[in-house]
Amino acid sequence: MISFTLPDTIEALNGGLFISPGFGTHAVRVIDSYELLFVTQGSLDFFEGERTYHPERDQVLLLQPGILHGGLRPYRPDLNFYWAHFRLRPCASPDESLVIPAVSTARDPERLTELFCRFISDQESRILDSCSASQLIALMLCILDGRGRARPRGRRRPVAARGDLVDAVHRFIDGAYRTPISTSSVARAVGFNADYLERVFRRREDMSIVDAIHQKRIAMARASLNSDPRKNINEIAFECGYADPGYFRRMFRRLTGLTPREFRSLYARTHINTH
Repeated sequence: MISFTLPDTIEALNGGLFISPGFGTHAVRVIDSYELLFVTQGSLDFFEGERTYHPERDQVLLLQPGILHGGLRPYRPDLNFYWAHFRLRPCASPDESLVIPAVSTARDPERLTELFCRFISDQESRILDSCSASQLIALMLCILDGRGRARPRGRRRPVAARGDLVDAVHRFIDGAYRTPISTSSVARAVGFNADYLERVFRRREDMSIVDAIHQKRIAMARASLNSDPRKNINEIAFECGYADPGYFRRMFRRLTGLTPREFRSLYARTHINTH
């Protein structure tokens, strides 16, 4: 575990997206900065000091400065990962900290992807100032906080039987968001009265079941817009459970503040390296 004080300790340096060429191995080196490696496809074989790591999709490896690290074997052909370097400055308030594991699974990989894309896009456009860069890195680290503070909305810690019921609703939505679903169909699937289920869900999650369905669909749409810039927006709408692309566009703007096209343009400029 690594402890950070945030946000004024961070000096962001640079970042990028690595797409494996199918050959070569990560350099063995010692650097003077921390490095975040966020695997979005495939898996990475790495060592740091005496330890070895094998982060897979949606997992993050955090490397520390001053320790020898590098690849254990040649890059796998399906490997993609985002990377970002940053340093820490002395902080006058060491009591406020985050605890980050060396390897962790992102609780919200779509959000983490968006933060990397925003960082890299603004960096490539030469509009990334030091304050914004540090705040983006801080947000990434907050997502990775090993103590589970700042849990994403809609995923609060389950409490007793009612919490288990809310988890069952989320599991059903995760598996069925591509299909026509409603509060009634969710209630039938989990075996409870729709009115009772809605009350329990609202009390725990501060939103309706329909809101949760839209949040899941739009989260998946964001991920698709990021990962495949050539995919038609109407096609993404259908894949995410929206039969009406116009309604999809309205919901997307309501939940993100941007149209799908604006969102794609914002995160389209990405520095890609293959070595």
